Amino acid sequence: MAESCENIFMISLLDLSSFLNISSQALHKYIKKHKVADPILVNKRAYVFPEEARKLLLHRGYRYSSRVISFQMLKGGCSKTTSALNIGIRSNMYGARVLLIDLDQQANLSFAFDIENPDLPVWVDLVEDDLCVKDLIVKITPTLHIVPSNLNNSTLDKVLLNGKRNIASSISQYLKVVREDYDLIIIDTAPNLSAINTAAACCSDLVVLPIMPDKFSYSGLQKTLDDLENIKSEFGCSFKNRILFTRFDGRETASHELLKLCFSDYGDEMLKSFIRVSSDFKNSIKSGRTIFSKRSSSKEDYDLVTREIMELDSSLEA
Repeated sequence: MAESCENIFMISLLDLSSFLNISSQALHKYIKKHKVADPILVNKRAYVFPEEARKLLLHRGYRYSSRVISFQMLKGGCSKTTSALNIGIRSNMYGARVLLIDLDQQANLSFAFDIENPDLPVWVDLVEDDLCVKDLIVKITPTLHIVPSNLNNSTLDKVLLNGKRNIASSISQYLKVVREDYDLIIIDTAPNLSAINTAAACCSDLVVLPIMPDKFSYSGLQKTLDDLENIKSEFGCSFKNRILFTRFDGRETASHELLKLCFSDYGDEMLKSFIRVSSDFKNSIKSGRTIFSKRSSSKEDYDLVTREIMELDSSLEA
């Protein structure tokens, strides 16, 4: 993609100083003293590319762990793709090397990056044609990559089942060659119970389940959790589940009631941070912006969720 697109994934020193709980002036002095980053000015504000943020956080004591995270939910419209997208972007801004994998035939994650080429190879081609996963990767920036999707993936389940393949390893076996290249591999799945979603869970260290405040979403959560427990039992998996509450509206009773119910029923599995309802998500990366380009509730919320998932706060030096 164009360099101008790459620039939108920079993080401001103001954001980093706020996260590190030091003043902007102190951060500038720290960077200058230890030569751990090379800030650039954009509209009189200092930013760093993800590679520079990585140098800074490594110097501050953070260690990037290698994990696979899949986003799954039987009920559609729960901000599953939105969450995978923004957590992937924010993780990358904090210096993580990120690979996004789009396994949803609707390809909304791919469309977010303006990838709409039906001739690009997708996961079903990897399985059918014995390709290498590296043949599927599209580089958005040097440290943010994606395996795109398109309608061809609608036959993926049929291919897996008819070919009598090992469902549990039908993703993990292909990721072995790239696991060391990335800190986070984030998988977006279709809103259903399927063979490929089973494979995504089996290769995951963490499964994130977004839920919005309505009874159908809560019912979908229960069914998805039941399916994940069956997968753990059948395939001997040990991934963790974490529930992400999205589209919270403090003005609506339903939001408060369902959030309270979720913490009552699934307290240990709930992420502490949640996502408030916001119009910012309508903005597309195609317009040259992300939700992190300006101060907003959506930026604050996904920043906190990303830090929680990456365990940033607990891993930095005091």
